[in-house]
Amino acid sequence: MTVSPELPMPGLQMEESLWRTFTSLLDGPSTARAVATRLGRPVAAVIRNLNHLQEHGLVCEMGTDRVGHHIERIYRLPEGAVRVRDERALSLAFHETERGLTLAAFNGLPTNAGMVSICVPRARAADVMQRLQQLREDIENMQQEGGDVKVTFFLAGWTED
Repeated sequence: MTVSPELPMPGLQMEESLWRTFTSLLDGPSTARAVATRLGRPVAAVIRNLNHLQEHGLVCEMGTDRVGHHIERIYRLPEGAVRVRDERALSLAFHETERGLTLAAFNGLPTNAGMVSICVPRARAADVMQRLQQLREDIENMQQEGGDVKVTFFLAGWTED
């Protein structure tokens, strides 16, 4: 299943507590109680946030876990692409890039990272941005083919005078 919601979505106010609940699942599946403990928030507030995110397709349930006499739901981010359009997306991208590069290096997996700043004629700048957009879309479309290797990338482009 590919889920590609954009944040913020109509009807979804991405206030700080909701954003923190969403980003807490970047490191993997978790119960509401574990998220609440990490964030220092009441469990009931985290459950409300998780339910709200789930209504918008930004969080999925992946099963349950027995904790003592209680059965707790386990939540995760959806498979596929989640497009974040929020001023906090850059810090999210840096966090995920650092986490991913560290994890790949630890497991001896291939990585590639770098930054390039180029000057192009003004008439070509829009073409460069369009090509970056097309590359992102092409890579996202590979998701439809399925597979067993997760590839995460951070792509950003902007123009300056």
